Parts: sequence; structure tokens; C-alpha cells
Amino acid sequence: HRADLGGVRLDIADAEDLAEDAERMLAAASALLPGTDPVLEVQAMAPTGVACVVRSVEDELFGPVVSFGVAGDAVDLLDDVTHGVPPLTDVDVARMVRGVRAAPRLFGYQGAPAADVAALEDVLARVSVMAEDLPELASVELYPVAVAERGASVLHATIRLRPAERRTDALRRALPG
Repeated sequence: HRADLGGVRLDIADAEDLAEDAERMLAAASALLPGTDPVLEVQAMAPTGVACVVRSVEDELFGPVVSFGVAGDAVDLLDDVTHGVPPLTDVDVARMVRGVRAAPRLFGYQGAPAADVAALEDVLARVSVMAEDLPELASVELYPVAVAERGASVLHATIRLRPAERRTDALRRALPG
């Protein structure tokens, strides 16, 4: 998912372009990760937008924890991520999206078109509902989520399941409201 390292090719027009781009990507992967057997993915073009990451993991004490960040250096180098414990309200989700330091990229930073923040918030809210309602969900990572001017596209998802009875936050859920 790293365009800056030669790992992404866009607007592939035909089979010849695909073959050339695949060859270049495999060469870049071999140079960066010697001894590995890289796997390439081909998918339909999503609209261009701001790449984001949405995750949910199971914490021993809190149960599911949902996190959000603007993908790239902001997350990788600066740990610019917000967290929330489901159930998340629409106010919680909006606060998470606006709480990262890179949030201005979503709102038209330096003349770029504003992203569809409502669509992004919908994705984050749905991950919160899944994390809350599915005890067999150990973790989910949506990376990248491309947030365009209209809509948000999940370009890759990784989901880990486990037996539902292994959920670690049963006491939190048993407390009276």
C-alpha cells in the first residue's frame, strides 16, 4: 500500500500496462524485502482521496477498542491515532475523526478538495457496531480507506476471528447500566 516505495500503480489501461507495472512492483518488492515472495493485488480503481486507517482490537481490560488515523507518516511515524471504546455515538466518532493532528487533510487542506467526512464517519461507526456486537471478532483493520469527495472505499481489510467465549471483557458488559 506504499505508493512512495513503488507498491501502488494507478490507472492501468490495458494488459500491456499491467504486465509492465507488475514487473516493476515485483522488482521494487525484491529490492526492499529480499527473500520474500510478494503477492500482488489487482482491483478496480477507487476514486482518489485521503487514505485513512480504521482498526479495532480487543484489549484485555476494556474489550474492543476502535482506532482511527490518516494513513501514512502521520500514523506510522507520529502515532497520530485516536481511540474509542464502543459503543461509539455519532459525537464520539466525529471527535475521533477530528482529533488526529492530520485531520485538516480531510477538510480541504491547502486547497485540496474536502473529503466526504460523513462517509468516513459511517465506516468508523459501523466498525464500532461490529466490534461491540460480534464477540468472535478479535480484530479488524481497514487499511487503506480512501475517502474521496463523495464516498469512502475500503481498499483492503484484514479480519481475525476467535471463539466468542474468549472475549475478555465479560465483566464490563455484565455491569448494570
